[in-house]
Amino acid sequence: MGRRLKVTAEQAREAEEYLGRYLAAAQPRLEWLRELAVRTGGPTADQLSYGRDSLVPLWTWARGQFKLRPQDAQLDFVEKDGHRYYVPRHGDVPMWYGRRGVQAPHHWSDETLQLIDALVYYLAECLLRAVPGSRWEIFHAAVRNHIDENQPVLTGFGQPVELIMPMMNVTGGVWRDMNPDEPNPYRLGGATPDDLQKWYDALVDNAPRA
Repeated sequence: MGRRLKVTAEQAREAEEYLGRYLAAAQPRLEWLRELAVRTGGPTADQLSYGRDSLVPLWTWARGQFKLRPQDAQLDFVEKDGHRYYVPRHGDVPMWYGRRGVQAPHHWSDETLQLIDALVYYLAECLLRAVPGSRWEIFHAAVRNHIDENQPVLTGFGQPVELIMPMMNVTGGVWRDMNPDEPNPYRLGGATPDDLQKWYDALVDNAPRA
């Protein structure tokens, strides 16, 4: 996927190992999502069919499960490989947390971070089923310091699709709904029931036709 710039063999090997671990964690997390939905009145197992129509009931339910981390929770500041972010002390965070400093949303509770993790896996599975030939790969850019360098992406959609950072934006709408009085200089809107479905549609529509 392009010519590598400033990526060592060790970094490339680490990224492939990370992809293997990330994909191995998908099925357990998706099973956790189904169990959480059943336990909390969410979509049924039949509704969670990995189809387009499942995304509205999934997101409608999921938004109500989001919880903020207590403001007095202990955080540790991390500065590593040029990234700066906070990690909840004694927290149980997804493996992607802090892989880039911009994907370390410490304001969400541990279970909410796990839910975000599950939503990414679920949307990915929906997309993989919808677009023949799509697959997970590690992104390598033809330019220096690309934000997605060495990150897992889906290919087969015209452009490589990285899902975690866009999911940060989608979940930001939930944060806005929970904090309506906070400053909003960019006039960001709140979450809507079809956020995931609209995102799915945009990606599928962009995929090359056979």
